[in-house]
Amino acid sequence: MNVFFKTTLLTITCLFAFMVAKAQPAQWRAAHPNIAFYKNRPIDTTKTVLTPAMRSYFNRVNRLIQLGHEHFLLNDMGAQNLGIRFKSKAELYEGLWDMGKYQTTTSVIIDGKADVELIAQDVNPQNAKDYLYRVIQNDDRELVGWTVPSQFRTAANGKFQYAYLGNFNYQPEQLLKIEIYNIKNYREQDGIIIDWRKVVAAKLSATVDYLSYNMPLPDNGLLSRGLFPVEKPILVKRNGKMVPLFPPETDFLASSSASELKVRLADSIQRISFDIANAHSTYNYKVSLKRTVDGRTDSINLGETNVRFGLYKEFWKQPGKYQVTFTPKIHRHGGEPIFLLRGLAKSISFTVLPPLNVSHSVPVSFLLLIVFGIVLTGGVVFIFYRSQQKRLLFKESQNQQIVALQLKSVRAQLNPHFIFNALAGIQNLMNKNEVENANKYLARFARLTRNVLDNSDKELVTIEHETTLLKDYLQMEQMRFGFKFTIQADEEHIDPQTEIPAMLLQPFIENAVKHGVSALKHDGIINVSIQKKNNSLLLSVEDNGGGFANIPTAGMGFRLCQERIKLLNSQYKKSTILLHKSSETGNTHITIELKNWLNI
Repeated sequence: MNVFFKTTLLTITCLFAFMVAKAQPAQWRAAHPNIAFYKNRPIDTTKTVLTPAMRSYFNRVNRLIQLGHEHFLLNDMGAQNLGIRFKSKAELYEGLWDMGKYQTTTSVIIDGKADVELIAQDVNPQNAKDYLYRVIQNDDRELVGWTVPSQFRTAANGKFQYAYLGNFNYQPEQLLKIEIYNIKNYREQDGIIIDWRKVVAAKLSATVDYLSYNMPLPDNGLLSRGLFPVEKPILVKRNGKMVPLFPPETDFLASSSASELKVRLADSIQRISFDIANAHSTYNYKVSLKRTVDGRTDSINLGETNVRFGLYKEFWKQPGKYQVTFTPKIHRHGGEPIFLLRGLAKSISFTVLPPLNVSHSVPVSFLLLIVFGIVLTGGVVFIFYRSQQKRLLFKESQNQQIVALQLKSVRAQLNPHFIFNALAGIQNLMNKNEVENANKYLARFARLTRNVLDNSDKELVTIEHETTLLKDYLQMEQMRFGFKFTIQADEEHIDPQTEIPAMLLQPFIENAVKHGVSALKHDGIINVSIQKKNNSLLLSVEDNGGGFANIPTAGMGFRLCQERIKLLNSQYKKSTILLHKSSETGNTHITIELKNWLNI
């Protein structure tokens, strides 16, 4: 069936393109240089009355493009107010982002001795009094206090002015933080961190975190002990004698030296915590775990950190050898490629020992015998149950296949019915000699038909996909009849990725266009809505046409939809699909109720 539709569509498109090519001027197919995008919508700047907000937006976009040509780095930089330019060549890497409530501070790691220039591209002589900025060096010295920008420069094309915040020279191991905000609108903030410090290997320390039953802490708080052995054990006085606080025969730390770290499994141990003493705030370390247990070795990527990482006992609950590695991770500005500086990787290795005092109150051979008997009995019961289930599943599968084939048959009848009506619309426009509208209609029809064909083997599609298809169809028919329409989906309470039966509303919307608003022209209104009611979905279409008196309810589209709803009810037994109809002159309302659909 798909081959038939695609062949038919290709033939019609070629014939129509040949007819239109003679009447369509070559200029129509040329690029439109005056088209710009505003809030993801194309705007013809020569035909649209631009609002102040549009002009400000387009001016800012052009300013960003021009300053980018002048080698200022602004893209992927927070609010894109602050920009930097390097005075000499250096390797540039993208650092971590600090996401605040109103300010996103980006960071740039510089591998080189480049000086930098700082600008505020949103600030000009007219609005400078509304802004304050400051520059902090190494988190402990204010190079520039909160100051109103006072220096300005003009872009190379002479069209834009921006605030020049100064030139800052390279210094070894220097960190600069630049912040700016609008005193009249505190939400308008921006920040950049410039880091000349070298990427370094992590200086690691580790502690074992455990619950103490002798010294319980409020809220089950944890105590910590260093994983590395101490030179002198801690002594306490018990029964008049100085004895180790942690007796060797019961201690869960059994390390003999820093090169042979050992941990003995115990119920009180919760995790091993690793701290990075020299961590920088502008890049992360990738954390990986290598473990060898019972002769088998595997590796796990545990994520990233730049301060502390907790390795819970779940990852090392079996005796064996373990190694945790911290590798610096940086990447070029823009995200790719990523560099793992393996030459700067640092690891801590430790051995996990079995717990103390492990004993068996029941002989192992007896336990094995019991397990074998349970497994044997369970196996017989399982085989019998599985045989019964296979028979039931096979019968149910046959019924489902029959229903699926019937649904496909109905869908296969609906698709040519829809395509025939659309082709009639194209013919109508051609007969009126409205070549341009016919061409636009055909373009939308081609995209719509492509979506229908691509999903013809899917019974369910997402609400987002269904509303997009309905919007395309209504825009296509709007070109013929000039009616108004709205499509509202309650995205606050309904996930757009929720799946519903494909093209369930489309035949009723087609009825609303053909028999409802087509005669009303620009006075026609169609409202489509998708709402949630408890655990049910309500799909509605309403128009201000003449009512059911003018609608042939015995028509093919209407009849096929009722048959399809009946088949869907036999397939989805946990949900019931109901069709509600109401009509009077000036208000026709169709509602398809998918009861308990959100519980399926």
